[in-house]
Amino acid sequence: EGRYTFTIMDRERDGMCCGDGEGRYVVAYQSTGDMIAQGSEFGYFESTTFSVPYKQPAFKDNDADGRDDTTKNVYPPLVYPCVNKLGINVKTDDYGVETTFELWTRSNTEDYTGGTLVASGGPYTSDHEYNLSYCLNPGKYTFVLLDWACDGLSGTSVDGSYTLDVNGVEVYEGPQTWADEGQYYELVKLEFTNGIGDELKSGSSEARLNKEYGVFSLAFVTFSAMIMGWI
Repeated sequence: EGRYTFTIMDRERDGMCCGDGEGRYVVAYQSTGDMIAQGSEFGYFESTTFSVPYKQPAFKDNDADGRDDTTKNVYPPLVYPCVNKLGINVKTDDYGVETTFELWTRSNTEDYTGGTLVASGGPYTSDHEYNLSYCLNPGKYTFVLLDWACDGLSGTSVDGSYTLDVNGVEVYEGPQTWADEGQYYELVKLEFTNGIGDELKSGSSEARLNKEYGVFSLAFVTFSAMIMGWI
């Protein structure tokens, strides 16, 4: 127990960037998996002071960039009543710092970033299970799981996994190892059709994976190189 200050320094004064690849760091409280600090680009040093036991602070966005000041993640606005509930279960491998996710509204373009970023999560601590849920407005969404090392949730000594559920029913289980070497992310297209005034329908009959593409559709993107920065 006590109060501590974590400081990371870089003699090149550019943080974990840029000429030899992009890197990042994360400080997490292992017993709860809560993120204490994360970063990538900074000057000579960056510091975070925190107390142990650690309690995750309430959402703050003092710089008005739409992201939480601590986690740098986006959280969706509250929707009530909750008739379109997306559940995300992520069990990290032994390199949790590599894993993040994003949830976007679907655009009319092939580029998923043409939509609006609704929620994001990670990077995470290693060998930890996270159960997240979001209440969403009706519409079409794209869930994106990203892995900086391009090897999915296949670790060295601990393997991870992830599943998605809609209104309490599991609709997708992601693979531990991705099909293509160098694959940076995996996309799952979702559609929620319950109107805000509707009753919550059990199962996924009224809020389901995009029917246009069958049970689910996946899209893959590969990068020729992805370099992690380690301290």
